[in-house]
Amino acid sequence: MQKQIVLSLGMVVFVGAVAAGATGAFFTDTATATGNTFTAGTLDLQISETSSSSGFANTQNSSWNFSAMAPGGTPASDTMWLRNVGSVDGMTLGVGASVTNASTPNPAPQVRITGMTLDGENVLEGGAGAVVPDYEAPTNCTVTLSGSDRITDAIFNASTGDIICASGSNYSLAWEQGATNWQGGTDIAVHKEVTLVTVGGPSQTASIPFRVTADNVTIKGFEITNPNGTYGVYITDADNTTVTENHIHSIGSSLATGSAQGIYLKASTEPVAGADFTHNRIEDIGNPSLLVPSSGSSAKGVFIGDTSPSHGIDDVLIAHNVINNVSVSNVSFGSGGRGAYGVLVNHAGGTTNLIVEHNFISNLSGWWEQGVSLFNNTPGAIVRYNDMSDFDGAVGSAAGVNVEGNSGAASVVIEKNNFNDTVATGVLNQTALAVTAQNNWWGGFTTNAVDSGGGSVDTSNFAGGAFVGYVNGADFNGNGFADLDDLVNTPATGIVPGLNAGETREFTMAVQYDGPTTDNAFQGAQLGVTLEFTLNQQ
Repeated sequence: MQKQIVLSLGMVVFVGAVAAGATGAFFTDTATATGNTFTAGTLDLQISETSSSSGFANTQNSSWNFSAMAPGGTPASDTMWLRNVGSVDGMTLGVGASVTNASTPNPAPQVRITGMTLDGENVLEGGAGAVVPDYEAPTNCTVTLSGSDRITDAIFNASTGDIICASGSNYSLAWEQGATNWQGGTDIAVHKEVTLVTVGGPSQTASIPFRVTADNVTIKGFEITNPNGTYGVYITDADNTTVTENHIHSIGSSLATGSAQGIYLKASTEPVAGADFTHNRIEDIGNPSLLVPSSGSSAKGVFIGDTSPSHGIDDVLIAHNVINNVSVSNVSFGSGGRGAYGVLVNHAGGTTNLIVEHNFISNLSGWWEQGVSLFNNTPGAIVRYNDMSDFDGAVGSAAGVNVEGNSGAASVVIEKNNFNDTVATGVLNQTALAVTAQNNWWGGFTTNAVDSGGGSVDTSNFAGGAFVGYVNGADFNGNGFADLDDLVNTPATGIVPGLNAGETREFTMAVQYDGPTTDNAFQGAQLGVTLEFTLNQQ
C-alpha cells in the first residue's frame, strides 16, 4: 500500500562540550516533532459503459445485451471502461463472473468467449503457443566435465548410456579442437549413445554445433551458435534423438553459401524412427544478405528432409519451441530470394506419425514465409496449438501452414492454431486433395484460407472460431475453448499491468454460441451474468 507521509522535524544540537569543574557536566538541548500524519492511499476501481468521465460508478446495470445469438454466428462484442479513481496504483486486475439467472438448460458452457482484451491486449491464456520451463540442473551425471575437459574427449571415452554433464561455460571450436580425440570438422561429433547435458543451462554454457550419428542421443541445455555454418544440430541416420531446452541461435547469419537450419534431421542411408525436438529457443536463422540466384538459400527453424533420400522418417515430435527471426533475402526468386520457414518437413521418403504442436513461430522474412510447411508425404500429420505471427515478406506470400506435393494431404489435421493477421494465408493447400483445417483462429472472424491447387480447405463449423486461449489458463469444461462457465468457475487473476492511479483502460469481450455443440434445445435460452472486476496491489 502506497503511503502519504507528512513529517515535520525540528532539532537543535549544540556541538561541543564545556567542562564544569570535575563533574563532567555539559550543555544539552532537545526538540520534538509533533502532529506527524501517516495517511494510507486508496484503491478504488469504478466502471462505465462509456469513456465519459461522468459515467463511472461502482456498479453498472444492464451494460451489455447480446441478443439473437446463433450457433457459430458472428460474435457479439462490446466494451466496458475501467478507471482507478483511487490515489495508489493497482498492480493486477482480476475478472470473474457469476450467473444471476438462466433459463433451462444453462447455456453458459456453450457461450464461447471468442475474445477478451484489455486495451487491445489479449488476456486469455494457454492453449496455443509454447511453454519453455525453467532450467533444472541434472542430478544423475555419470561423467562430469570440469576445467580443461572437452566434450569431444568425453564422447570418445564414453560407455553406452553415459550421462555427460558439462559444467564449463565455453565449448568453442578452438577449445574442442584441442581434444586428443578430435574427430575433425567444425562441430562436435556425437557417435556414441550418450546424453549431453549442461549443469548451468543455455545461459551459462556456449557450444559449437553438434552432428549426431548414433541412436539414443540427448542434447540438453546448450547455447549453440554457428554463424558461418548451416546448422545448429544435425542428425543423420539416428533413431530416438532428443534435442531439448537449448538456445540455438545465429545459425548461418554470416553464411557465404547454402541454406541454414536450426535443427536438421535426415534419413540418408537408412530409415529413422524417433525424434523429439522440444522446449528449444531457435532464433536468428539465415543470412538475409545472401543472394545465390542459381540455387537460393532458404532458412528453417526445424528441417525434416531432404528431397532425395527414399528412406522414411517416423515418429517425430516438434513441440513447445520458440522459433523467431528466420530470415533470408526477400528479393524475387529469380534474383535469389527464397523461403523462410518455422518448420519445413520435406523428406522424399515420407514422414509418418508427425506432430507439430504448441510452438511460437514469429518474425519470418523472405520471398515467401511458411510457419509449418508439409511438403512431401506426411500421412496423418497433426499441426495444432501453434501460435504464428509477424510474417513480413512479400505481400500474399505468407502462409501459416502450407500443404504441397503431399499425397497424404487428406489425412492431415490442422486445428486449434492461432494465425495472426500478418499471416496472409492461414492454410495454403497446393494439392488437389481436401485438407481439414477446422477450429483455427484466423486473426479475425473471416476464414483466411486459400485453395490454389485444385483442392480445398475444410473450415466448416469452426471457421472463425475462438482465439485458442483459456480464462486463467484453465479449460474448466474440457471443451477446447474459453466460455462463460470457465469465467464463473476459474476467474482470470493476475492480469498485468493493472491500473495506475487515475488511469482508464478499455475492457472488451466478445461471445458467440459454439457451433458444433449448441443444439436445438438452446433456442430462446437466456443467461444473466454479472461480471466482477477486482483491482489488486499484487
